[in-house]
Formats: sequence, C-alpha cells, structure tokens
Amino acid sequence: MNQRLIEEISVKDIKRITNELGAKKVFLVTDPVAYTLSGAEDFFQPVLEDVEVTIFSDFEVNPKIEDVKKGVAIFKEGNYDLIIAIGGGSVIDMGKCINAFQANNPEDLLDFVSQNKIKEKGVPLLAIPTTSGSGSEATHFAVVYIDEVKYSLAHEYILPDIVGLNYRLTSTQPKYLTACTSLDALSQAIESYWSVGATEASKEYARKALSYLLPNIKKNVNSPTKDTRHKVSLGAYYAGKAINISKTTASHAVSYAFTTYYSIPHGHAVFLTLPEFFEYNYNVSEIDANNPKGIEYIKNSLEDLCQFLGVHSVTEGKNYLKQLAREMGIELSLEKLNIKDCENVIADNVNTERLGNNPRNISKEQLLQLLRSKE
Repeated sequence: MNQRLIEEISVKDIKRITNELGAKKVFLVTDPVAYTLSGAEDFFQPVLEDVEVTIFSDFEVNPKIEDVKKGVAIFKEGNYDLIIAIGGGSVIDMGKCINAFQANNPEDLLDFVSQNKIKEKGVPLLAIPTTSGSGSEATHFAVVYIDEVKYSLAHEYILPDIVGLNYRLTSTQPKYLTACTSLDALSQAIESYWSVGATEASKEYARKALSYLLPNIKKNVNSPTKDTRHKVSLGAYYAGKAINISKTTASHAVSYAFTTYYSIPHGHAVFLTLPEFFEYNYNVSEIDANNPKGIEYIKNSLEDLCQFLGVHSVTEGKNYLKQLAREMGIELSLEKLNIKDCENVIADNVNTERLGNNPRNISKEQLLQLLRSKE
C-alpha cells in the first residue's frame, strides 16, 4: 500500500486532505499533555473551524485493549470519515488499533489480535508524530496489550495513509526524551540493515535514515536548530520505513524487559545493548549464523555500517556508539542504572520473535555474558 508523506505539513495541507476525502467528521486521537505542550493544539485549532472534531485521549501510554474498545465505541457512535493521530508512538498505535477494530468488528478480541484477522480496511488515517523516533507513522504494525501481555497487529491495512511531519511539534520535547527517541530511530536503522529480514529496499531506507540521523542527532539534543529537527524527523521516518520491511532484531528483543521491569524508556533501553550487538553480530560463525545468506553477507552488512559510522572496525563502531550516547546524556552502565538480577529478569524475558530476526543466534549464556560485560 502506498503511503503519502508531507514533509512540512501545515493547516492548509490538513484542510486540503479533508476536502479531498470529503471528510466532515474527524476522530482526533492524541495525548492531552503532549497535544498541548508540543504546540499541536494551537497548530490544529484552525482545522476545528471547518469540520466536526471529536478528541479521544482517554487512554494510557501503552495501548490497552480496554482503551481501544472505549475508542471504538465512541468512533462508532459518530460515524467518522477520517482519523488523525497526533502524538508519539503509543498515540499513533492507538489510532491504528481503533481503525482496525472499528472496520472489522471482531467478536473474539484475543483471537483477532493474536491471529491478525484483519480483512477490512478502515477509514483514512493521517499520522502526525510529535516525537522523532518511534517510527510508528511509517509501519504496518500496532502494539496492543491484553491482560498485560504485549501483542502486535500486523497488516498492510494498518499502515497510515498519510504522514505529516512538522519539526515545530518536536521542538518542546525535553532533552532526555529527544535523546531517547533519536537513539531509537538510529537503532531501528542499524538493526534493520543487519536484520535477517532485510531486503535491498529496506537497506536503502536504512541508508537514507542514517544519512539524516548520524550528522544531526547529537546536535539536535545539545543545540537543536530548525534544520536538525527537520532532518532527524525525516531520519526517524525512513528508519520506520526500513523496519516496516525488515523488522527489528536482538537489541529490541532485549529492550522490552529493561522497560517493563526497570522503567527505562524505550529508546534508552534499546541502546543499552546496541553497541555490544554491533560487535557480537560481526563475530558470527558457521555454527551460530542465523541468516541463510551466509556469513559473508552478515559481515559485509556490518562493514557497510562501519563505513557509515566512519570507523575501521566493529570494535571502533561499538565504542563510537557508546561515546555518541554519552555525549547525548544517555547512561549505558547497568550498575549506574541500578539494573540487577539480569539472569532472572532480562535473560528470561526476551522477545523471541525479534531475537529470531538477529543475524547471529545468541544463547541465554551468551546474552548473560554480553550483559555482564557492561557492568
């Protein structure tokens, strides 16, 4: 499914979209705090003059099925023509979920989610991110929690029809959040490039993402400008396009436990192990290679990444990534972050689907060794 990108979306663009679609009633999904602080409320106000808008913001950060059901019930009462999701990854995921559920009317919610039984496309969906990093605006995935278990809907119909970027909406993010989301985007691009699921198309998106991210993310945290914010937003978008094809790998697989059990924000959590996996994946052998394209292909992909980083070896690459994080104010020491009991908490709660996409297999013992090397 083709997606339309508007790099500098304006009120005029949104009005043109509603006119093109003949949309009279808009269902606006957003986070009330971010909606105000990001400037999205003031930005969106002129649109309210021309169409009927209902704002749905009664949900928690990570979309829960109960919240999705509330949104679907309100949506069905209003018979809306267009969904606009303005916010971070959770907000955009909520917009995707509401659209999928309202269009398909599943009776068994768990079965619908776990088996991805999407058959009908919903109404047009416009995604406007207020963070630069989740990539949700560019993917056909949506996360939803059922009884505290994380599920991922995946279908081409989930992909937003239109993405609108506007650097001004990211300009009020706190420095730490900017660093976390930027490193999440960088991780997506790097992981996508070495992923078992990588294709020439996904690698091209990853290269494009890295061309925007690498020269700009540190400056965008420490001394942001209009140009850096715009380029990091574009980099995050193309990183999302890359993982939309390839999916993520080991660093993401391990990250979820850091977030769930130690409350480390997602982008920070992913980067806790990305530098180590940069080196680990290169030292692949015939015994533990997980990519059918073979060892040479895996090593060539890592060597490409070294070239993008401007380093001569994967060890230099690992150190480059660690130094970059430090210069962006991100602590990578598990000890300093008070992350303990890795064997029972982290190693036993790894996302096996994402781990299976890593180019080199990793055992629990190897993972523990990798984690201990950080302490």
